[in-house]
This record gives sequence, C-alpha cells and structure tokens, in this order.
Amino acid sequence: MNSRRTFYFIGVLFLTIFAIRTFVGIAANTLSFIECLMYGTAAFICFAGGYIFPHFKENDERTSFIKQKGMKCSFIALLIYMVIILYGSYFHIMTLKTFDIITLLIALTIMTLYSSWIIFVKKVLSIRCVYYTNHKHAYIP
Repeated sequence: MNSRRTFYFIGVLFLTIFAIRTFVGIAANTLSFIECLMYGTAAFICFAGGYIFPHFKENDERTSFIKQKGMKCSFIALLIYMVIILYGSYFHIMTLKTFDIITLLIALTIMTLYSSWIIFVKKVLSIRCVYYTNHKHAYIP
C-alpha cells in the first residue's frame, strides 16, 4: 500500500461489506454486533491510514513522537475499557462471552490508537504551521 488512494479504496470496500452485512443481518434478524464491529474497525483503519500515510511516510522523530504518544494514550484507554468491562460483567450489566470481550477490546484498542494518531498528527501539523508562519524565512518541507 503505497498511496492514499489504495487505503481509501480498500476502506470503501470494507465500508460496503459493513453496510451489506448490517442490512442483511437486520433483514434476516441475525445481526452480529461483534462481526459488524470488526468490519467497521477494518474500514476505520483504512480511512485513518489513508489520512496519516503522508505524515508517517518519512520515518523521522516527529513520526516516532506521534506513534509513541498514541500508544501511551491507547494503553490508558485499554485499561479504562478493561475496568468498564470488568465492572459491567461483575454487576451483571452486560453478559458477553470471552471471545466477544476479547474481540471488543481489540476493536476498541485499534480505533483508539488510530484516532489518537490522527489527533496528534493534526496537533503536530498545526504547531508546525504556526512555527513556519511566524518565521517568514523558514523553509516549509
């Protein structure tokens, strides 16, 4: 995958599968939330990957900073998700099988990681634009 267009094309394919699977599941009354969540997560990964691809293309310290901060945020979010699921199952608020819990945690972690990368890319990019705007003689790569 060497271009944004490829990411977006595969994202549209996953989004189409997600929409068709959801429609058929509702029509046949066999909708699986976990299965639809995985297709939605795959589509989200592709669209987010297409957005952050130009920023992660060159492997510099800005990229490693964004990845590191994103991993820290997703780790904290994973702990919060686990506590919520733990107390939800302890107080019988939700009853899920082990496979469903693990699948849910994987999907939430992936979406949190890519969302945090998008947020940090926007923050670093806006800081960079402000710096280059204030320094008129600076070269914008």
